[in-house]
Order: sequence, then structure tokens, then C-alpha cells
Amino acid sequence: MKSGAEKAFEKFALEDALPLLRRQDGCLNGFFGFDDSQPAKAVVVTVWRDLEALKGFTGENWREPFIHPNEAGLLAEKPRVEHYSLLGAL
Repeated sequence: MKSGAEKAFEKFALEDALPLLRRQDGCLNGFFGFDDSQPAKAVVVTVWRDLEALKGFTGENWREPFIHPNEAGLLAEKPRVEHYSLLGAL
């Protein structure tokens, strides 16, 4: 994210992104956090029931980052997206 946008990103995460994710069918959990040594670096982790649930949220471009309109102005560059298949949980 842009340097100095940390508080605005936190507000976006708590007021826009997490409520949006809570309403999505198949979104099991979502997490937002900051790198302790680089506050302008953040991570977003979402857990989906299956790929079809993720596609229901993102559409067919599920390999590309979903950027909320309220998030776009906070970003310094295009976010990187990685997808994993979970093997188990606690």
C-alpha cells in the first residue's frame, strides 16, 4: 500500500472488506494484517469453501486480485495473489 495509508487501509479492512466477505456464500474466514517491520506492507488471507465459491465472488478472473473501489486509492502497486488448496485445519 502507499506509505502513510496504513490507518486508511485498516479502516477499509474493518468497515468495507470484512463485512463484504462475511456476506459472501462460501467465504469461511478472512484475515487482514500488517508486516511488523514494514507497516506499509499488508497481507489479506481468505479461506473459501471451494473454488466455485471463490469464483462466485470474483468471477472467472479468480487468479487476479479483487480490488474494491475503496481500496484502489490506497495501493502503491497491483497486489500479488497466491492460491493454495488446504489439506487440513486445527
